[in-house]
Amino acid sequence: MPEFYVPHPARMNPHLERARAHSTQWARDMGMLDTGVWTDEVLAGDDYGFMCAWTHPDAPAEVLDLITDWYVWVFYFDDEFFAEFKQSKDVAGAKAYLDRLPAFMPLGGTDPWPEPRNPTERGLVDLWQRTIPLMSQDWRRRFTTSTHNLLLECMWEIKNIESGTVANPIEYIEMRRKVGGAPWSANLVEVSEAAEVPASVAGTRPLRVLSDTFSDAIHLRNDIFSYEREVLREGENSNGVLVFEKFFGHDTQTAVEAVNTLLTSRLHQFENTVFTELPQLFAENSLGLEDQARVLKYVKGLQDWQSGGHEWHLHAGRYTKVEGGAGNSAFFRTILRGPTGLGTSAAWPGVSRG
Repeated sequence: MPEFYVPHPARMNPHLERARAHSTQWARDMGMLDTGVWTDEVLAGDDYGFMCAWTHPDAPAEVLDLITDWYVWVFYFDDEFFAEFKQSKDVAGAKAYLDRLPAFMPLGGTDPWPEPRNPTERGLVDLWQRTIPLMSQDWRRRFTTSTHNLLLECMWEIKNIESGTVANPIEYIEMRRKVGGAPWSANLVEVSEAAEVPASVAGTRPLRVLSDTFSDAIHLRNDIFSYEREVLREGENSNGVLVFEKFFGHDTQTAVEAVNTLLTSRLHQFENTVFTELPQLFAENSLGLEDQARVLKYVKGLQDWQSGGHEWHLHAGRYTKVEGGAGNSAFFRTILRGPTGLGTSAAWPGVSRG
């Protein structure tokens, strides 16, 4: 593994055990266990409560339960989609399956839902009903867009598998940023931090850059950790390490190092945007102190996600176990943790005065 740049120390949410117990029961209530996709052992090994406690260290207990359930849902959906459609390259069946899901996220929250047919649909109904009272119409629109794009990623991946296409690096980064799961995660940071980005600045360049660089870093890190699972075991070809192998003719180790270099550059761009562009954004939009604080709390949440997500990848059975769940793979046997420390966080007070 490469030496990762991790400038902010990961912190653990004190409500971990509650989130673990709650999410396990929730998955069982939604019918996700013993379905041929997941078992109790699979869910316990992936440990999404552990993931969310790392990535959302300041979330209150009930909110952490909600966030963890969202991640249980999205990973179950991903595994179910692989089992049902990716393995068989069933493009038509996949499209019909995905076309139903937006109906379970009505913006008003009062529209009648279709009758859920499977655990994914059942879970989405429950999650949407619990989330929309917390957030505005503007956030709901942004989150439904992120969810829709996440669904599009599945079609992009399955079509690439069907055609044997491996994207070039520029196409891959742009498409993954658009349809990958990290923008969806960024929206959930607003929920966990109770820090909804003001609608007046949500679409501005600095906020878009923060979301894009956050997303790129999340996706590239995941590509390094999931290379064996996705490429060698599942036959996927939407993975940055594979893209660098094919396009540049790199061996796997060289490709991993190149992807990690790009990941680091995106984290540097994130930091630069925070300290050079946010103060100007606040001034130009005459943003009040309360709205400034919400944006900065959101930024802190994105930083926490980066560090916590890295910590989870180091330990998650989803990425560190070979097929069948027995033991650690050779690819992940030696793990080098990147540098940690306060980094640039001491400059927050200066930014908040913007």
